[in-house]
Amino acid sequence: MPVTALVCPHCEKPVEIQVAGVTRSRPCPECGEMLMLQVAEKGKKARRRALLMGGTVPEVPVERTISLPIDKLPPELPPESASTPPALASTRIVESEAPPPASPKSQRTAAFGGSIASRNGPSVADEEESRPPTTGSLPRPLVLEPSHEPQVLAGDAFDRMRMDPEVKEFRRRLITGTSFVAVILVIVILVNWLAGGSLEEAPAKASTAATEDGAPAVTAPEHDEPPPVPAGTLVFKAPGRGEFQRVEASGTGLSSSQMSMEASLSAQVLRQFLAAPTWKERLAWCRPLPGLEEQMQAFYAAHADGPVPFDNIIESREADGGFFQHTVVFEGGGRRQAHVQQTPKGARVDWASFVGAGEMNWSDLLAQRPAVETLVRVMVKEGFYYENQFGSPRILKCLELRNIAEPGAPMIHGYVDRNSSVALKIEAWQRQAEGVELPMVLRLKYPVDSRSDRQVWVADAICKGWLVE
Repeated sequence: MPVTALVCPHCEKPVEIQVAGVTRSRPCPECGEMLMLQVAEKGKKARRRALLMGGTVPEVPVERTISLPIDKLPPELPPESASTPPALASTRIVESEAPPPASPKSQRTAAFGGSIASRNGPSVADEEESRPPTTGSLPRPLVLEPSHEPQVLAGDAFDRMRMDPEVKEFRRRLITGTSFVAVILVIVILVNWLAGGSLEEAPAKASTAATEDGAPAVTAPEHDEPPPVPAGTLVFKAPGRGEFQRVEASGTGLSSSQMSMEASLSAQVLRQFLAAPTWKERLAWCRPLPGLEEQMQAFYAAHADGPVPFDNIIESREADGGFFQHTVVFEGGGRRQAHVQQTPKGARVDWASFVGAGEMNWSDLLAQRPAVETLVRVMVKEGFYYENQFGSPRILKCLELRNIAEPGAPMIHGYVDRNSSVALKIEAWQRQAEGVELPMVLRLKYPVDSRSDRQVWVADAICKGWLVE
C-alpha cells in the first residue's frame, strides 16, 4: 500500500499515512485525530477530484493550514512558531467569529506585563502594532472557509449512470448497429423469397409456341434421368422433390389434359403387365423387339414366373423417345423404373429394362466366359481390384459390376483402359452421380486366356440407365 507524507492539520506535525484509491480517512499517528483524505483520479486527460466523506468525522471547527510570511503572523500565535524558518511559517486558524475568552491567569499576566511596560516605556510589541502595514491596507482578521461543501447528488446511481456520456454513446452505437443488421437481414430474406418464388414459378409457367394450326404448344423443362438406389432390389430412386407426384409436365407438344390421359393409359397398361399370370400373357403387353420371345423364355426358365407383386405406382412422367417413365413400388419397399412406349398397337412396356435382363443370364455368362461382346444390364460403381492380367491400376480403370435380375448373383470386376473413350464416358456419368451406384448397359467380354470368371473387359458403354431405344 503506498505511503503519503503530509502535515496533520490538528497537531501540525509531518506524518506518513498509508493510503489507497478507496481510502476515506485515517487516524493521525501523532495526535490520533481522524484525517479526511482527498483522492485525485485521472480519466480521459482530465483530473476529477472528489472529497470522500464517511467514517467517523470529529465534530470540531474546521481548520486549515496556510503559509504566511513570518512578519505577518498574528500576535496570538504560540511562542514555538517563532522557531520556524524566516521565509514561511505554518499556522492554524480557527474559523470562529470571536476568540475564546482568556483564562484569569493569562489576564493577570497580561495586566502585570502592561504595568511593567507602562513603567519601562513602549515595548517592541507596541512598536510592531503602531507600525503601518506595508501593503497600505488596514489589518483585518483572516477567516478561511472551505471552497465547497460535500453535496448529495440527486437521483439514484443507476439514473446517473444512464446519463453518463460514455454510456449514452455506447447505447447509440449499439442501437445503430442492431438496426443496420436487422435491415440487412430483411433485405436478404426478401431477395431470397423473390428469387425462390420466381424459380418455383418458372417450371409451372409453360411457354407457348405457335403451331401450324394456330394452337399454342406447351413446353416444360427437360428432366434428368433419376439417380439409382443401390440396395437390395432397389433399382432407381424417384427424382425431384415431388416424390409422390402422379403426373409431371411433358416436353412435347401435348397439352396437360392429353398428357394426363396418356400417362393414365400407360399406367393402366403397366398394371396389366404386372398382373399377368404367365410370361406368355405378359408378352402381349411388352414392347415388340426382335428375339424378345426367346429371351423371355430363357429368362423365365431360370427364374420364377407369375404376377409381379407391387404396392403402388407412385410417379409418372414423360421421358425422351416417346416413353412414359413410372416408378413401381414393390411390397417389400423396393423400387424399379418401368418404361412404357406408345406404339401403333397402343402402350407397351419395355420388359428388358424392367427386369434388368441381358443377352445372357448372369450365371451362364460366368460359366461360359464368352470372348465375344455380350450386352448386360448391371449396376456399376468404382472398384479397386487388380490381379492376373488386370494388374496395372495406372493403365486400367476398375469397375464393380452387379446384376440384380438374379438374387444372390456374385459381383464381378470389369476393366477398361483409362485413356479410352469408354472410360471417359463412364467417368463423366459417375461424376454426375457423385459416387452413387449407377445402372448402365455395357458390353462385356472375357480375355482369351481368362484366369477368373470374376474379371472381364468392358468393351463398350451403351447408355446410362437400362432403356435401350
